[in-house]
Amino acid sequence: MRLMNRCSFSTRILLLAGLLMAIPAFTAPANAAPTWAGKFTLPYEVTWNKTVLPAGEYTVRVNSKGAPLFISSTQGNTRMFTFTPIMADSMPGGTNILVSAADGRHIVRSLNAPSLGVSFIFRPLSRSEREELAKAGQLESLPLIMTKK
Repeated sequence: MRLMNRCSFSTRILLLAGLLMAIPAFTAPANAAPTWAGKFTLPYEVTWNKTVLPAGEYTVRVNSKGAPLFISSTQGNTRMFTFTPIMADSMPGGTNILVSAADGRHIVRSLNAPSLGVSFIFRPLSRSEREELAKAGQLESLPLIMTKK
């Protein structure tokens, strides 16, 4: 009986030591350098997912392809994570943010990142919406300057 208690205690110590040694493996990705980062300027207020971002200068970073994007104002007073967006192959052209305008509201639809080979889609447009917004001049592409890959 006494031997069993010692084994149990030893097993607990080994498990605790293993857990403590594993902690850095789980925290390293959270502090890792971003896979991709860029900066952009919003000339007007936009709705990005359900968050309203005021006009201003922002940075965006992605830590891995399937992860949410982290967006923050350069002044540091506005920060947000996007939900994990729909991902598609990147569109031809440059790195940009596609914004639609309707009824005085600007909505971020997607972020195109050709250097990653992906387009992050936050609010997809149907083909008819795309054509209608493009004809009416209510679809705008805001440039995004890549700062790190």
